[in-house]
Amino acid sequence: MIIYGAGLTGLLAGNIFRSFNPDICEDKNDLPNSHGALLRFRTDKVGTACAIPFKKVRVNKVIKYDGRIFSEPNIFFSNMYSQKVTGSIMNRSINDLSPSDRYIAPFNLVKSMAENCRIKYSNSLTIDKIKNSSEPIISTIPMPDLMKMVGWKEIPEFYKQKIYTQRARIAGIKCDIYQTIYYPDPNVPHYRVSVIGDLVISESISKPVTNAGQNIIGVLINDFGFNPKKLVDIEELSQEYGKILPVDNRLRKEFIFQMTTKYNIYSVGRFATWRQILMDDIVNDLQVIEEFIRGGTDYTRWMYSQKGEKNES
Repeated sequence: MIIYGAGLTGLLAGNIFRSFNPDICEDKNDLPNSHGALLRFRTDKVGTACAIPFKKVRVNKVIKYDGRIFSEPNIFFSNMYSQKVTGSIMNRSINDLSPSDRYIAPFNLVKSMAENCRIKYSNSLTIDKIKNSSEPIISTIPMPDLMKMVGWKEIPEFYKQKIYTQRARIAGIKCDIYQTIYYPDPNVPHYRVSVIGDLVISESISKPVTNAGQNIIGVLINDFGFNPKKLVDIEELSQEYGKILPVDNRLRKEFIFQMTTKYNIYSVGRFATWRQILMDDIVNDLQVIEEFIRGGTDYTRWMYSQKGEKNES
C-alpha cells in the first residue's frame, strides 16, 4: 500500500493501515503542518486510532456583532456569516451555539501521528506511478488535481477559499478555557476566534493586516474580557483549501468509483472526496476501505451511500 499526502488525513491513514506497512509519499520536503485553523473532534476516534490521548472538554460559543455579544443564533447572523466565509448562503456551524463536548488533540498532534509512519519526502504522485502501481493507492490529493492528472473528461468548477490563521499561546496568566466567538460582520477581518486551553486561534478569509500578537491581545481584551499579559509561540499560517463548496454529487461519486475500479486508488479525506466532513468521519471511511481491500465489504454499495456536506465551520 502507498499513501499519497502526509497531511492529517494521510497520517491518520498511515496509523490505521499500520498492518499494511505502507509508505507515505509527500511532495514537500517536510511535514505539511500548515493546518492552523480550529481543530476539534466530536469523538476520540482519531486519538484512539493513533494511540494519542485527547482531552474531553466542554466548549461554549457566542456571536459578536455591532459591539454586542449574542448567545442565540438567528437567520440574519447565519446568512451573513455564510456569505462571509464561503460567498454562498448555506447552513454553517454558527447556527448551533449550544454548549458541546469536544475532544482536543495535543498541540504536537501532527508530529505525534508521524512518529508511527514511514514517510518519503519530495515524492509526488504522477500518472506513470498510477498506471504502473501494483499496490492499492490511498489518495488524499484534492479531487480537481487528481482529475487533471488522469485526464478526467468532465471537470466541474471547484470552489475553494483560502483561509489565514494567527495563533499564539497565553503565557502571562494561567488559562484553561474552551470558548469560541463568531464574527458574522463582513467588516471584521476575522470570522472566528477560539481559546482552546491556553491556545488562541484567530481565523480570517483575507490576509490579516495586523500582526498576530497585536490582533490576538486586542481580541482577548475587548471580546473575551481578559488580558493575557504575555503571548508566546506566535505564528501566522494559511491553508489553501480552507473552505470548499460541494460539486455535483453524482459526478463526485462516479469519479471516486472509477478511480478505484480502474486504478486501485482509494480517495480519502475532505479534499480527495470533496466533502465537508470531520476527521472522525475519515476514521470510519478508512475502516471500511480496509475491509474492502481485505475482501470483506461491498465498496460500490458503501461508496454510493456516502452523503455530502456537513456544516462544520
